[in-house]
Parts: sequence; C-alpha cells; structure tokens
Amino acid sequence: MKTRIVCLILALGTAVMAAAAEPLKITITGLRSDKGRILWMIQDGKTQQHGMVEPANGESVIEIGGICSDSVTLYAFHDENGNYRLDRRDDGRPAEGCCSPAIRREELTRGARIELRYDFGPESAAPESAARTTASTETK
Repeated sequence: MKTRIVCLILALGTAVMAAAAEPLKITITGLRSDKGRILWMIQDGKTQQHGMVEPANGESVIEIGGICSDSVTLYAFHDENGNYRLDRRDDGRPAEGCCSPAIRREELTRGARIELRYDFGPESAAPESAARTTASTETK
C-alpha cells in the first residue's frame, strides 16, 4: 500500500513538473505594421523573463517557460523604428503600440491572445505648454 502511494505521489509530481516546463504561448495581435520588433517582459511576482520577437502578418508569438504562478503581467510594445525605446508623442502618450495586461494561468495554458493598443486619444498640447497657457490667461 505504501509503495502505491509513493508511486502515485511521484507520478503526480512528474505531471506537474512536465506541465510547468511546457512552453506557453502568447500571441500579440493587431500590429499596424511588420516593421521593427516586439519587445516584451513578463513578471510573475518572483521572476521575470524578457525578449524580442519579429512581427509577421500583423502578429507575433511569444513562447515562455518556467511560469508556476497563477497569473503573470505582460509588458510589451511595438518598437517600429528599432530604437529599443517606447517613443512618446509631445503630450507624453505612447506613439507606438503597447500593452500591459495581467494574464491568468488558464489563458496561458490555452494560448493567450493580446491586442496591442495604438489609440491613446487625440494628440493634445504638451502638458508644460498647457500649463503656461493657463497661467498667462489667468494673469490678464
């Protein structure tokens, strides 16, 4: 009886380790071009992984392994001009597509699909110039 229990525990442990070692896929969709690269970082509270993937046909696939927590946070952006930085507009909003969703383990196991966001509202005046405009109208 003890032998059967030990064998069962070992079999379950092996199954859990195999599931944790299998690569998980996240597909980044909605890319406005295939130029540049997708730079990404994933954090699960204890560890982080990062890398770059090439876009193709409006999407990119990230494969990760070694995730054991219940959820992860993905930080990704489309570096279209290849400067390895998230470019910003004059008003401070992102000029390139980006996202930072929390992804549950169940979604990772099925293969998560995340859409990059490019629309951050209409371009407005830079914060400093808006503050100067307000100050000059108040003094009149």
